[in-house]
Amino acid sequence: MPLSQEDAEKISKHTGLKVLQFTKPLTETSFILELANDPKTRACVFLETNSTAEDASGTCKIHSHRPSGCRSYPVVLDLEDLVFKDELCPYGDEFPEATEEQRLVLLSLDSIIQHQASLRAQADVQD
Repeated sequence: MPLSQEDAEKISKHTGLKVLQFTKPLTETSFILELANDPKTRACVFLETNSTAEDASGTCKIHSHRPSGCRSYPVVLDLEDLVFKDELCPYGDEFPEATEEQRLVLLSLDSIIQHQASLRAQADVQD
């Protein structure tokens, strides 16, 4: 799950973890902050589960402080920036169909995340 800098800082403050402790290495994500996966379960590092199944159930340890992308899930954008409800979500039937308003919110979030990644990449080149 991609993260804005604001989301990462909020999670860091709530958990006491440094951002690098719960995100993938920036060199692997084109400088986008992205939640890491637990090596044992392959699920998000904040999902409490013992299962390695892709649709494993569990409890989010940071639910009240989860990032914007998690808050909007199961509504996501495809590669052409069209909005849809992710069929992999085991609770997808409990959510209404995706709307144009949600698409605009996700596009704005994506723009922020991409801009922040660009700034990180520029800073890395200068170092």
